Amino acid sequence: MEERELFSGAQSLRVQGERRAFWVSLAMAPVTIGLIGLLFHSVTVSEFALLIVGGMAFVSISRGRLLGSSVRIDARQFPEVHVLVGQAASRLGIPAPHIFLRDDVFVPIAAVGIGEPYALVISSQYLEHLREGELSFLIARELAHIASGHTRLTSLLSASGRENPAVALVFGSWLRRTEFTADRVGLVCTNSLDDAIRAISITTFHAVGRRVDMRVLAEQKRELEAQPALRMGEWIAGMPYATNRIDALFAFHRSPLAQHWRDVLDAPRPQVSYDLASVPEHVTKPYLAPRLRRLAAIGIDATVVSAIVQSPVGMSVTNSAKVHEVNPSDLPDFLKPLWPLAHTMGHFSFDPGASFAMLAFFAYSAVLVALSGQTLGMMIMELRVVTTRFSQPGIFRVLWRYALALVSLTTTIYFFGAFFRVQPHDRLSGTRLVRGRTARAKEALTA
Repeated sequence: MEERELFSGAQSLRVQGERRAFWVSLAMAPVTIGLIGLLFHSVTVSEFALLIVGGMAFVSISRGRLLGSSVRIDARQFPEVHVLVGQAASRLGIPAPHIFLRDDVFVPIAAVGIGEPYALVISSQYLEHLREGELSFLIARELAHIASGHTRLTSLLSASGRENPAVALVFGSWLRRTEFTADRVGLVCTNSLDDAIRAISITTFHAVGRRVDMRVLAEQKRELEAQPALRMGEWIAGMPYATNRIDALFAFHRSPLAQHWRDVLDAPRPQVSYDLASVPEHVTKPYLAPRLRRLAAIGIDATVVSAIVQSPVGMSVTNSAKVHEVNPSDLPDFLKPLWPLAHTMGHFSFDPGASFAMLAFFAYSAVLVALSGQTLGMMIMELRVVTTRFSQPGIFRVLWRYALALVSLTTTIYFFGAFFRVQPHDRLSGTRLVRGRTARAKEALTA
C-alpha cells in the first residue's frame, strides 16, 4: 500500500490540521525559541540547532548501541513479537523494521530512524504487562509513524524517544496531532477498541493500568472541558492527555472512515520487501542529485551551521578573531619586490572568524556524512552521499571527499564544477550525491 493512500486524500487517516500544524510550528520556531529563552534563559536557536544535529548523529549510531545493549527480536528470539510486527507492516504496506527489546522505564515503545532501515524499540518493563491485542495496537501505531514520515523528524527532536520539554513547546501542536493519527491507524489495524484503550491505560499508568476503570476516567475528561485553564498543561507536552486520546478513539471508532479502513486493511496483503533488481549496480545519471535540490541542501546546512557558530562556543572564537593585515615588512626578502604587484591585484587579509565558520561547515558535513551518509540538509531534500556502487562510504573516503571540497572551494574548480552533475571532489574521491530513497533501499537490502 502506498503512503498517499493512507495519509493523503479524502480518505486520509491523518487528523485534521496535522500538516498545517507542522508548517506553522516550523515557521514560528524562531519566535517560540526566542520567547522560551527570554522567559527561562535556557534555550536559544543555536542550542536548538545543536539539539537537532546531535539527534541526527545519535540516531545514526543508535543501531550499534541497540545491537550492543539490547535484545534483537527475530524468528528465534521472541518470535511472537516478530510475527506481530511482520503482520502490522504487511497491513500498512511497509517493510518490517528491525526490532529491539531494551530496559526502559519511561518509553514503552518507540520507532526511531531517519531512513531505512528503521528500528522499533520495545521496553522490557512494559512487554510483560501487555496482551497480544494491546501490543499489536502499540506496534501498529508506531509503524504508522514510520509510514507517515513522522519518525524522520521526531527521531531528530528526541533521539531516545523520551519527551523533551523544549521540543514540546516548539513542535507540541504538531506532535500531539501525530499521536492522534497513530492511534487511528493502530485502531483500524487491530480492530479492537478495548485493546486500544487498555494499551493506552497500561502505557500511561504502567502496572496498575489494567485496574483503571475507563468510565470513571472519562469523568476527568468532562472536568477538563469544564475548566479551560486545566487544559493548558497539555500545551507543554508532545503527548496528548490520555483522556483526550481515549475520547478521540471512541469518536473515530464509530466513524465511516474507520469502517472504510477496516475493510481495506482486512484484505490479505503480501509481505513488503525491497526489490534488489530495481536498484542498479552502479550509480547512473538518473540517480544523481538534481542541481537545485543540491543547492537547497547546502543552503539548509549553511543556515544550521550559522546558528551553531552563533552559540557561545562559536561566538567566543568568532568575536576573539581579528582580521590580520599582511604587512610587507614581514614578508621574506625574495617576496618583497612582488608586493606592489600583489597588492594591486587584491586586498590580502586573513579573517580567522570566517575561516572558523568555513571549517565548521566542512567538519559538520564530514561528521554527519561519515555517520549517516547525509547532512541535515541532505536528509530534508532526500539526498545521500554514496560510493559509485551505492554503498555508504567509509570515514576515510568521506574525509578525503571534504578535504578535496575544501581545496576546490578556494579555487575556480569549485565554481566550474557547480555546472556538472558530478562535482570534481565527488569524481576524485569515488563518491556520488544521489537521490536518497534509492540509496536507502540499497543499504537496507544489504543490511
